Amino acid sequence: MKRHASHRHDQNSLDALESENQHLRDLFSQIDTCRSTSVEDRYVHGNLAKQVIRHLAIRQSSLMNVATAISPISSLHSTGVRMRDRGTDRRGGYDHVGDMARDVGVMDLNLGQDFDGPLEALIDAARTEMDWESAEAIPLIRRSVSTESAATLFSSARYVQRHAPMKLHRGGPRWYEHAPVISRVATVFGHLSSYMATDHYRRRS
Repeated sequence: MKRHASHRHDQNSLDALESENQHLRDLFSQIDTCRSTSVEDRYVHGNLAKQVIRHLAIRQSSLMNVATAISPISSLHSTGVRMRDRGTDRRGGYDHVGDMARDVGVMDLNLGQDFDGPLEALIDAARTEMDWESAEAIPLIRRSVSTESAATLFSSARYVQRHAPMKLHRGGPRWYEHAPVISRVATVFGHLSSYMATDHYRRRS
């Protein structure tokens, strides 16, 4: 499995959104090939699923940052509203899949629950949204916002990556998602819980 590197310091949230979309497409393709019930495929599938959840969270953080930034711009208002509304609509699905995977080992994601069904539905929805963003939204934003303006309009890519929430409220971003220190602590705690669940299986193996 390929490891996705951290975003560069000179990238912004729009760059992060585009990068995460590309990386998620690669993860989606990999997860599509791991459908057997063999031990190896279950392990690979589980690890890929955990990566998908993490990168969907970074994508969500990037998406909402971009949508919030461009909405006041008249020529980009409708695009910003559409991005924000789609992001809000998907939060329930992200939260549901994230809850099913949280503190669960990679080999046990389908143990006693249908994890793959909601994950596949979430992937299908994300693919549709990413196709629209790649074909229309992102090129329009890049044409409308200069490099100089983007530097102050959007948060840095590292910021949205480091503060991407691991648990998303279904009704929209909570206040603490906009509080740098608290959101970062919540993100680190989520990473730790996910890591311990994954490492738990490795220690048993």
